[in-house]
Amino acid sequence: MRLTVALQAALLAAACSYDRSRPHPLRGRRTQAAHLLRRAGFGAGKDTLDEYEALGLKGAVDRLVDYEAVEDDVEERIKPFNLDLKKLGDLQRWWLLRMAYTRRPLQEKMVLFWHGLLTSASAKVGLPNPTPQNPDPPHYLLDQHNFFRAHALDRFENILLGIARDPAMMVWLDSQTNNKGKPNENFARELMELFTLGLVGPDGQPNYTETDVREVARAFTGWGLDRGAFVFRANNHDPGMKTILGKTASFDGADVIKLIVQQPAAAAYLSRRLFEFFVYPDPSPEDLRPLVAEYTRTGGDVKAMLRVLFTAPAFSSPKAYRALIKTPVDFAVGAVRALGVATDGFQLPGVTTRMGQALFNPPNVAGWPGGARWINSATWMERVNFANVLCTARDDAHIMAPPFATVIERNGLTTPEAIVSYFGDILLDGQLSATMRQTLLEYLASGDPRSLPAPAGGKGLPAGLPPKPFLPTYVDQKVRGMVYLILASPEYQLA
Repeated sequence: MRLTVALQAALLAAACSYDRSRPHPLRGRRTQAAHLLRRAGFGAGKDTLDEYEALGLKGAVDRLVDYEAVEDDVEERIKPFNLDLKKLGDLQRWWLLRMAYTRRPLQEKMVLFWHGLLTSASAKVGLPNPTPQNPDPPHYLLDQHNFFRAHALDRFENILLGIARDPAMMVWLDSQTNNKGKPNENFARELMELFTLGLVGPDGQPNYTETDVREVARAFTGWGLDRGAFVFRANNHDPGMKTILGKTASFDGADVIKLIVQQPAAAAYLSRRLFEFFVYPDPSPEDLRPLVAEYTRTGGDVKAMLRVLFTAPAFSSPKAYRALIKTPVDFAVGAVRALGVATDGFQLPGVTTRMGQALFNPPNVAGWPGGARWINSATWMERVNFANVLCTARDDAHIMAPPFATVIERNGLTTPEAIVSYFGDILLDGQLSATMRQTLLEYLASGDPRSLPAPAGGKGLPAGLPPKPFLPTYVDQKVRGMVYLILASPEYQLA
């Protein structure tokens, strides 16, 4: 427990470690692009950073939000691995590879958002189990996942209506047992408490009552499953009058969703969940006002809300910078993307699960708690070990070594200072403390003498050294080690 507290304290210190006497980092166009790609995606390597920096903030946001216009070959890239998506490990691996190699990062990030908000878990929903009598059973979790991808930026009402009819959700929250005369309240309660309204509003007053829960459950009677597909059974539906959120009518489930999304509490709740996922915890009512206004103006259009969010002053404010602890997925996938690693993803499901985030199997209906709770003594060691595996890969069967030598040659990195600056820029936006920079330089300088910079007053490399001043063994050992130190630093755990 003491170690966990110390690790969490180190992360808080790292969040404040950049020099605040200097201009705020997010005023710089490149840092702004890097910040946007970490939050609205999973980070990026140099080429993608160059591309988004050139677009400017508005152009970069448009590229991310209007992702339908971006061609993506990620499925073709994954296909050769012949993954069996009926197995949980392969299903997780497939999604992690999509995150690592997609050219539509916001789409995958929003699938992750909905997966953590409108949860369902394999522990209860299960996975397909083909039999001779039923060789191709429905894959509830995969179907739900594909629904989230297809509707990632849809209107909130459409997303909720789809998920209310989704077989995985119906099994997860027992909707298929919601019968007239004996309604099951599980989905009705979570729909309001965790999915749309929250328990109380900003004024401290309840957003719904126990009577509302019972009446909503009645409205959803008759919604069931037949051979793995949604079906409405009129003879099992309670058509009577119901009073819900102050309105009385013979509501059915679709009517309830329409009523809920019209509530001011729904606008505030979704705005808060999006803001905390993408910007920083505990936003003020003033922080949320632009999002709430856009929700109200557009009827809950998520794409419009995100366009407002990513261009809002709060998103690029000092308070937002390094304000979130990376999820296990952000940490692992982000490192793969930033370093240009080629992998078949074989190790990624186990790595992220041991770090505390088992995709397709969140711990409960509330999803992952996140924040500082991502970090404890066990999960910290998993992060450090993964950083070591990634940096020390030697072209094994599953991970190609990061192309350090190619990066050094292509970018003309001829001194330790240049190497530290390059990887510091890619991995930490160049925001290295003086102590950290000096530590990395000393680590590099303790190796091959060819790594030393030109003598004071000299031009270029010391006389007699070849055009490529770093020996392969130096790059293989010292540069890998330096990158590992950055990945294992408290600063890199922050998004």
